[in-house]
Amino acid sequence: MKSITPKPAKQNREALEKIAHSFRALSEPTRLAILQELKSGSKTVNELVDAIGTSQPNISKQLRILFDGGFVSKQQQGIFVNYQLQDDFVLRLCELVCDRLNQRARASIPHYTI
Repeated sequence: MKSITPKPAKQNREALEKIAHSFRALSEPTRLAILQELKSGSKTVNELVDAIGTSQPNISKQLRILFDGGFVSKQQQGIFVNYQLQDDFVLRLCELVCDRLNQRARASIPHYTI
């Protein structure tokens, strides 16, 4: 049987920083609302502004954070940029969190979904 050598603390810390960065990208309600809107397909910033009801600068800022975190991708089409989910990983992660919250509060709080 092959033994596993533990990673040096510095490498472990760097990995933990990357994980924390990813979770920070998901820690804002507007970003979660954007992800929920993108479940149905790609959307422009203006479409997201209309759907979520916040300002264009705020949507753009939140999209930049989600893009930098690897959660959304973008594609230029003429003068518009369409944003879409990078993959369904983030939806599976949100589903796990929602399922856990629903288990803890099944009787007193309505179901959470994203």
